[in-house]
Amino acid sequence: MRRFSFDIICKFSFEIDTECFIPSFSESKLADSFDLASKISVQRAISLLPLIWKLKRLLNIGSEKKLKEGIGVVDNAVMEIIGQRRREMATTTTDLNKSDLLSRFMGSIEDDN
Repeated sequence: MRRFSFDIICKFSFEIDTECFIPSFSESKLADSFDLASKISVQRAISLLPLIWKLKRLLNIGSEKKLKEGIGVVDNAVMEIIGQRRREMATTTTDLNKSDLLSRFMGSIEDDN
């Protein structure tokens, strides 16, 4: 189920096929980081004492350190996809006419950050 969710998110958001649903799919660092970030975010939401995760975030320890690292991996991958999409847009004289979420955002803003 996790592979299916990741594949759908990537397809909808970036119009890329991660092929996660293929049984022979080997784990990727991006998929693992995304999964970890999702899991820790859910744990934050159901935490009875938000002060604990906030303190861990402040001290950059435990699950909050892992969350920060996981988000970094996902962020780097997304920035790579954005760069690739910008290069495609620059080299193509016709509009790419993609309907994914990323293309819609990129069409409405100039700053990639």
